[in-house]
Amino acid sequence: MSNGLIARALDFLGLPSQPPYDDPYGDPGHAEETRRERDSGVIPLRAERSEFAGVTIIRAEPSDMEEAAAVADEIKHRLPVVLNLQAVPEHEATRIRDFLGGVTYGLNGYMRRIAEWVYICSPFDMPVEKLVLSGTNMGSRDRDSILEVPEDF
Repeated sequence: MSNGLIARALDFLGLPSQPPYDDPYGDPGHAEETRRERDSGVIPLRAERSEFAGVTIIRAEPSDMEEAAAVADEIKHRLPVVLNLQAVPEHEATRIRDFLGGVTYGLNGYMRRIAEWVYICSPFDMPVEKLVLSGTNMGSRDRDSILEVPEDF
């Protein structure tokens, strides 16, 4: 009964009894588009960060410089990128690594080698640290030996 009374009072004052739905994306078709993508199995490259509890990590396997430019855009958006160049010919992998290393350096970020031809590029506010798993400092983070970049880099 009190809900009906409040609704009538709001109507009398010319105010809507129920606030309109505010689309956080500013696009009324966004919800339908997202539902279609989810139902079709298509996963967008980068979703809204507010949908996640943590940080989105992009995994990239560029095969040429054109694809490397798309990876550079993700780095420019301050997203950490795991870069896998294992399937790329060595000459092209070196060019891609050097290019993305320059992009990361230009943004004051970090590029660290994880494995042979696998690197992580992270923004300046997300340093990559090595967890010590042996010795007397087991379990501590070692900032001095942050996943070393190879000499040829």
